[in-house]
Amino acid sequence: MKNKLTILIALMLLFMMPAPEMMAQSKGKAKAKTSASAKKTTKTTKGKKGKKGKGEEKPAPQVTELPYNSNDCLYAITLNPDVPYGPTNVPNGGGRVMEITRDKNNPNVFEIEHNTVWFKFKVPYSGKLLVTLTPKDPKDDYDFLVYKYTDQYFQNQVISGRAKPVLANLSAPDTATKGAAGVSLTGRNKFINKETTDPYCATIDLAKDEWYYLVVDKPLNGGSGFTIKVSVSVDCFTPTITFHDPKLRKNVDVDILLIEKNTDNRVVMKSPSFKGGKVSFVPKFDYVMYVKKDGYFSIYKEFNADIFKEDTLMKLTMNKIERGSRFEINDVFFEDGETKLLVKESENALQTYLQMFKNQPEVFFTIKGYVATYGFDVDKDVATSLGRAQSVRQYFIDNGIEENRMCAQGMTKTEVKKAAAEVLNNKGYNFKNVRIEIIITGIEKY
Repeated sequence: MKNKLTILIALMLLFMMPAPEMMAQSKGKAKAKTSASAKKTTKTTKGKKGKKGKGEEKPAPQVTELPYNSNDCLYAITLNPDVPYGPTNVPNGGGRVMEITRDKNNPNVFEIEHNTVWFKFKVPYSGKLLVTLTPKDPKDDYDFLVYKYTDQYFQNQVISGRAKPVLANLSAPDTATKGAAGVSLTGRNKFINKETTDPYCATIDLAKDEWYYLVVDKPLNGGSGFTIKVSVSVDCFTPTITFHDPKLRKNVDVDILLIEKNTDNRVVMKSPSFKGGKVSFVPKFDYVMYVKKDGYFSIYKEFNADIFKEDTLMKLTMNKIERGSRFEINDVFFEDGETKLLVKESENALQTYLQMFKNQPEVFFTIKGYVATYGFDVDKDVATSLGRAQSVRQYFIDNGIEENRMCAQGMTKTEVKKAAAEVLNNKGYNFKNVRIEIIITGIEKY
């Protein structure tokens, strides 16, 4: 529980950070990967075009200023895979060190550095490289090279020509892609020269924890900047995730934070208004999801991606925080006829509500116990139902919920007799009364 509490605190702190699009080197959206569920595809993210109203002007996108020394390899900008960097201002100059020049031993590089920007990135997991470089002005010509990092002498090896690019795209702008270029799974060549407009290099295989350097060059002065994104394509599950309000009977948008634990808690998704949709998950990887929305219980969920081997939909319920709301917990187990909670068997069901109420300290509630009964000993049934509620309350206390926020309650004699009558009047009746119910009794505003 200490580990889960630590992760939860870290998630809440991350939620307090600025949104990804407001950061210079921001955290970003979902990964471009391929599906390994019923169908394997490469996931690409497309933004929806909004309608422009009369008299409205589309706001100019915020420009990411390139650090003044980023045109030298030694000061390469670190890219976070799957996170777009930009749009940038226009690059200016080749830096204080001219690392790249073309000669007979290095034909697949720039003639010289004109207006360059160096980037570097660490591979989060093994897969295939994807790169998308999108100029702000489709007429601008941008070239790029990709190098595999060697060691601490990498810059000197580039200067001397001993380190050679593993990919090179020197092609002229392609009108079909509106100037966009990069590396794709459908690319045919690893080295593309100026005599072609082929926009995409063939991909290469990447291994976890390798480092790569990518240098972008603009041969002509002036023009506009660009946006660049690197990703790693892997076979993955792409289920649809939705957030459903049972009272409104419709899906709602949420503030979501999704973390990939296998890659040092890398932020996979951080969005203040995620409306639901397909999300990519790497097989066997562990994830943490934290969801919140004003007026609703937040959701904290830890899971392994392999749950999507069969299920292609994750439907999460968004419960409103309202006095009188009731939550039934059916998968709670006790010793037969006793009040002792079987923790191991009940923990999956209880954890959901434990996290719900732990994340909402302003909510007060009652835990009510129910029993299956034939009505032979009403007083004992009343006592057993109360004892079971007290056992669940103690479980919540032991796991971090303040005891003054909740009370325990059992069935009344009338409720026991009514339940017994239902059993006797319905042969083969399923004892649905074996359950715990949580009732919101108060909401304290801070």
